Amino acid sequence: MKKLTLAAVAATLITLTGVGPVASTVAQTQELREVDWYEIHMIRWRAGKRARAHEIIELFEATDKAMGWNDVMDFHMTTGPWHSIVAVKMRGGIAQMGWKSNPDGDAWDKKFAELNGGAEKAKALFAEFEECIQDQQTHIGHIDAGE
Repeated sequence: MKKLTLAAVAATLITLTGVGPVASTVAQTQELREVDWYEIHMIRWRAGKRARAHEIIELFEATDKAMGWNDVMDFHMTTGPWHSIVAVKMRGGIAQMGWKSNPDGDAWDKKFAELNGGAEKAKALFAEFEECIQDQQTHIGHIDAGE
């Protein structure tokens, strides 16, 4: 009886820990779906600030272009509570949520500062942009790329 119990415990541990022929076969058949992950920013502008916000957004777009990027989607909303919905592709996929620092983001920040008069001026533009925002929410979503 003791041998049967030990065998059952061993089989359970092998299955739960992913060690052994059954677990490794299951792991080999699992595949990640092909998806493109996005940060979705929903924004409501302060009264009278929409035009200035979009002037600054043009500077953001110029930086994207200088980086060779063309995958940000900017929706100007006609209905609903949000004035703008912006989808920014997560180049590192969902895994980038765990990064301490995003190398693409760091490179973009450096290019933005270069194109806009240096780090202090870039910081001031970001602060001004934030002042244009009355309310915002950020969500994560994906597009099924391989289907």
